[in-house]
Amino acid sequence: MKKNIVWLASYPKSGNTWCRIFLSNYLNKTNEPANINKLDIGAIFSSRSIIEENTGYDISELTANECDELRSFAFSKWSENYGDNAFLKTHDAYLALPNGENMFPVESTKAAICFVRNPLDVAVSFANHMATTPEKTVDKMSDSDFCLAASTKKYNQQVRQRLLTWSGHINSWTLQKDFPVLTVRYEDMLENPSREFLSILDFLKMPIDLDKLTKAINNSSFETIKKIEKEIGFKEKPAKCETFFKVGKSGYYKNILSEGSIKKIINDQTDCMKNIIIFQNQGN
Repeated sequence: MKKNIVWLASYPKSGNTWCRIFLSNYLNKTNEPANINKLDIGAIFSSRSIIEENTGYDISELTANECDELRSFAFSKWSENYGDNAFLKTHDAYLALPNGENMFPVESTKAAICFVRNPLDVAVSFANHMATTPEKTVDKMSDSDFCLAASTKKYNQQVRQRLLTWSGHINSWTLQKDFPVLTVRYEDMLENPSREFLSILDFLKMPIDLDKLTKAINNSSFETIKKIEKEIGFKEKPAKCETFFKVGKSGYYKNILSEGSIKKIINDQTDCMKNIIIFQNQGN
């Protein structure tokens, strides 16, 4: 069995999409920025269509747990159509099925990249993404039962994704021993994108072309992709969200979060924040 799946894993709004745009630009054979609505860079692990296409099931009548039981087979089969790197974005925590079996196709997995971001900034960005208040978002980040696409009242293009708490999500990926994982901090991507994206290419043993690296970084800058979204829109933007690429800065939470929300995040997420070395003068 081919081991080529590369997980691009993150709690939402932590740099996952930015990396996908970079990779698309790096692999792009033209000098023009990649079309953010046609990123030819794998798929998302919660894709309903991929599950149905590769299992033959109409999952409309299945429970969320039953859908999860199909995902390993479906995406292992999907990956057979790719070469060395079959990129799969996921916001799922790295969890097993209720029966203890793997929900993720481990035997087809090459590696994972886990993107982490200061949870104080995540709260602000994720609140914008969900068109809700930062206070409600902070509560969700501390809820071990929090899921995306969990509604059964409407047709979803994605199946349910269990996130756990912000800390639980990161620990589930960074502490697992089933395959190698590279942890990449959003703040480091902002500070030195050349170094961080080069480390990703090196980790994946992808051919390195420094000219292509520079071009891809320029074509993936926040200013560039924000301009592209303004011109053509972005299909991954939720309907109620004003803009997907809004600020993209570190420390922006200081302008938005209340003192109570800051304290709650620090109290609930302290250990993980310290472990990934982003607990630096928070709340000051």
